[in-house]
Amino acid sequence: MSFLSDLLGSAYHEGMTEDDISSALEAAGVGNGASEITKLKNLLSKANSEAASYKKQLRDKQTPDEAEVAAQKEAYDALIAERDGLLADKKTLQRTISIAEQTAKLVGIGYDSALATETATAMIDGDTAKVIENQSKVMEAVRKNAVADRLRGMQQPAPGASSGGVDYQKKIDEARASGDWAAVAYYTRVSEQDAQNQE
Repeated sequence: MSFLSDLLGSAYHEGMTEDDISSALEAAGVGNGASEITKLKNLLSKANSEAASYKKQLRDKQTPDEAEVAAQKEAYDALIAERDGLLADKKTLQRTISIAEQTAKLVGIGYDSALATETATAMIDGDTAKVIENQSKVMEAVRKNAVADRLRGMQQPAPGASSGGVDYQKKIDEARASGDWAAVAYYTRVSEQDAQNQE
């Protein structure tokens, strides 16, 4: 059997058109979620009404002492619910304060504020993987800044001077004077490469 024949049951027959299927589904109450919700709401309303009626009947049958005990229990339950709400608020407030304190400390050591907040939250939640990941990001940023600062602080070589501070023309002249033609060729080549690198 197919899904459609299982769904429609005895209303199913071979060669059904789309309109026939829609009519059979509607008759079976399938696909009409609004009517199911309405039906469930009505049942809930009826159950609530019955519960209220039984509660009223129970109160009518109570003695004054029993009514006082019930009122005290209701007051006690209300106080317990209020206490639980206050404890939840306190816990939320403590978490918020802890995150703010950790964020301030992290910003103080060089984190940007968004990353500091994310890391502080991970610290409070115990997510060490996130803390380590964010620490790696900060370390990489610090390393890049240190390299950039070091490069900014370096002096530019004077025009015509080699990057290593070696005077190649002097080396070439010394090699010619001593008759070391291999050294002359070497220093000439290195001098040309250095000139190309400075362009």
